[in-house]
Amino acid sequence: MYKFRNIFFLLAFSSGMTSAGVLSVEPYRDAQLVKSYSQANEFIEVPLSKIRRAGSGWEPESVIRLQGDYFSSLYKVNRNALLTEVYAHYRSQMLLGGRSIAFECESRSCGSSNAWANDFFGDYLLYGADQSQYLLVVKSPLGAYQVLYLNRRGAGDVMVRLDEVLSTEAKDTEFDIVAQMKASDTPRIRRFVNDLPAGQGVVAFVTSEKTGTFSAIESGDMLISTLIAGLGDQLKGRVRFINLANLGRESLGVNRVSFVYVRD
Repeated sequence: MYKFRNIFFLLAFSSGMTSAGVLSVEPYRDAQLVKSYSQANEFIEVPLSKIRRAGSGWEPESVIRLQGDYFSSLYKVNRNALLTEVYAHYRSQMLLGGRSIAFECESRSCGSSNAWANDFFGDYLLYGADQSQYLLVVKSPLGAYQVLYLNRRGAGDVMVRLDEVLSTEAKDTEFDIVAQMKASDTPRIRRFVNDLPAGQGVVAFVTSEKTGTFSAIESGDMLISTLIAGLGDQLKGRVRFINLANLGRESLGVNRVSFVYVRD
């Protein structure tokens, strides 16, 4: 499994190039390209929530796990730039072409900037004050995701990171996954279900593997029983669990829950 921080090769770009051709986003005025990366046909996690402590590390509460081609660029903007103007510049472009917002947060509602910078993106240059960060995730009609993260460093420079994931499975996807989580993370799953809009139900596809003497299907059944018990009587009725065992797409992972909205 690869997150945005897991990059195996670097494509060097000259300082005069921009990633506008890759992300179709024009950089903010006088922005300097610091570095760019590319990764082909790998599994990438796209964040869909604030970042929280998870065990000994930090993770977003929910993600979308995609297999596809990944592009990333990091820019530095002059310290005199206003954060609100920089964010508005990128946000307006990212919402063109029928793209929709998958997740958006700012300031402390995003969680720890240190965790985003070092634990998720793996780039200390993104670290700044929690109250000065912005995160935007958008999805195109064809299933491509774009991620924007920006913050002002202690030295005053504004760092802007733009990522894009082009899913190789997008054409074959029959439903839109709205969140993926570890099947063992009952607290996060409870929060997700509890925070659903009134009247909104979800289908939860559960993946599993053979464990000891238990088959993958039996392991999946046990995971679902544990999840239902963890949700309690008030929340379990909002979720329909489906045991995929080890027959799901590779992008669904193992021992994970993938949520899909129930459509009217």
